[in-house]
Amino acid sequence: MRRPSALAVASAGIGSVGTAYGMARYGYGLLLPDIRRDYGLSTAALGAIAAGSYASYLAGSVAVGALAGRVGLRSLVLAGGAAGVAGMALAGLSAGPGLLVAGVLVAGVSAAFALPPFTEAAQAYVAPERRARTLASISSGTGWGVALAAPLAIVVGGAWRSAWLAFAAVGVVATAWALHVLPRGGRAAADRALPGLRLGWFVCPRSGPLLAGAGLVGLGASLYWTFAVDFLVTGGALAPPAGRLFLVLVGIASIVGTGAGELVDRLGTRLAFASMSWALAVALALLALAAEAPALAVASGLLFGAAYNVLVAIQCLWSVRVFAGRPGTGVAAVMFVMGAGLLIGPLAAAPLAGAAGMEGIFAGAATMLALTALLAPRESVTA
Repeated sequence: MRRPSALAVASAGIGSVGTAYGMARYGYGLLLPDIRRDYGLSTAALGAIAAGSYASYLAGSVAVGALAGRVGLRSLVLAGGAAGVAGMALAGLSAGPGLLVAGVLVAGVSAAFALPPFTEAAQAYVAPERRARTLASISSGTGWGVALAAPLAIVVGGAWRSAWLAFAAVGVVATAWALHVLPRGGRAAADRALPGLRLGWFVCPRSGPLLAGAGLVGLGASLYWTFAVDFLVTGGALAPPAGRLFLVLVGIASIVGTGAGELVDRLGTRLAFASMSWALAVALALLALAAEAPALAVASGLLFGAAYNVLVAIQCLWSVRVFAGRPGTGVAAVMFVMGAGLLIGPLAAAPLAGAAGMEGIFAGAATMLALTALLAPRESVTA
């Protein structure tokens, strides 16, 4: 069986994560102002659709957690890629809210299948000294996806359905490349005994801070990804085209996550995690003040993009250490908990926004994320 290079694994993982997260999942937030305009949907309805996407992601996470390490990696990648392409195509072909909702729900499943197979692939095919860099690069794929999705959305203008179809085409290419890179029949865990899947394996003293932090980061990030562009455009800080350029900025900043391994080496795990938690908190706080202040919006986008993806990269590396027996399943567990936070955020925002306004929602999320720094790992996660 051929052994793919670290660069090939990283590029395939970046493509899959980029389309699954940066397009299939977060493309909805990118196109939200145009969807609101064409379908006349309320903030509550838009939040419910976003929450539905995260609910389908949770269902996918349960499935991939059970399958990771037991079926071929290519099967997982194909399932995720097919869900992403089908969901984005449905959204692009929608003539009313019903088909849009169906597309968003189906596309949401794809993100659950993006990281786990490549975590297994990195463990199986990448030399130990290059694994941290490879995993960090793969987890930063969201930034690459957003950085590509936003210009595509700008090119099509208000024709947001065409943007979804363009995203689907990118998904076809990314999935094909990933299937080419991963060896046929490759099952990273096939030659070792797998630990049983029981609650005590997922939730234990070592995993507690990791899982709690993932849930809080997901909760705060869901508000940003879902409502930031709509908030800035509605408030007047940005015109609609500039709103999409804003996400280009966020996506480019997100690519900083590629260097998460080096950051941990320089600062240490605890300080790197705490610093990025505080940076994410500042990004949300700045967003709360940015409704009529473009400069604050730019600063918020830069901080959020960099901090979010570095945090996700650190949590990915951390999960491999905590769940060493089944790294793919461990990453799926972390993504499930993060997905629970992502689900709760949009659902809670709608009723709370009536009382506190979106500014208050973002400020509350900033406080919560600042407290996430207390959950920093106590041990190195790069070895």
